[in-house]
Amino acid sequence: MSNIDHPLSIESPNESSSIESGKKWHRRLSIIRESATKTSMHGLPKVFHSENIYRRIFWAISFGSFTAFMLFFIVRAILTYLQYPTRIDMSTDVEWPQYFPAFSICNVASLRYDQFIGSFLNYTNALNLTYKNITDVLSSVQIRNFIQYKVNRNESVAQYSFSLDSMLYQCLYNFMPCSSLDFVPFISSVYGLCFTFNAKMKNSSVSIREGNQYGSFGQLDLAFYVHSQQYVPYFVDGE
Repeated sequence: MSNIDHPLSIESPNESSSIESGKKWHRRLSIIRESATKTSMHGLPKVFHSENIYRRIFWAISFGSFTAFMLFFIVRAILTYLQYPTRIDMSTDVEWPQYFPAFSICNVASLRYDQFIGSFLNYTNALNLTYKNITDVLSSVQIRNFIQYKVNRNESVAQYSFSLDSMLYQCLYNFMPCSSLDFVPFISSVYGLCFTFNAKMKNSSVSIREGNQYGSFGQLDLAFYVHSQQYVPYFVDGE
């Protein structure tokens, strides 16, 4: 019978765990090294590729310094944005005298019934439109067709609107009397004939009124009679 000696290796638990942790650390370091060498960031791959220890130190310091600068400016920009800084520049220009602004007035009804109805009925009769009563013919569609018909024929529709002389019964500017002659008429596509007070026309020698004219502070008082009973039915509310 022969005796055979078998080698026996005995490791302590502490030694086995330290070896295992060393392997894990080596694997982690390999992953970090591989990622650093393949990254597109300038400087970091040179830390691992440089064979000279001094070059590695130089590139490590350079990379760390510029990374710190970058993070500093990023954090400062974020903090500045979160503070919402606002800068307001204000300046005051004193102009004297101050001119009174132009003021426009229109009657909400663009058509006056007693001035409009005769021409309108002539228009509908020419089209052979027959209705049982006058309220049937006064539809908003027919009225708009009539206005468009007049405009296409280059005919004025101002005579169908309310004139300022018929509406204005009081006009005071800085407590001094004014009149319809102080207004400039114009046509609005919505309200018909409108009027502007203190308008400056290109070919007019009339000067714009100043706010302190007559020694006051710029006040325009107007009173109107709007002739609501002459509003065209079914076209505008007369109440």
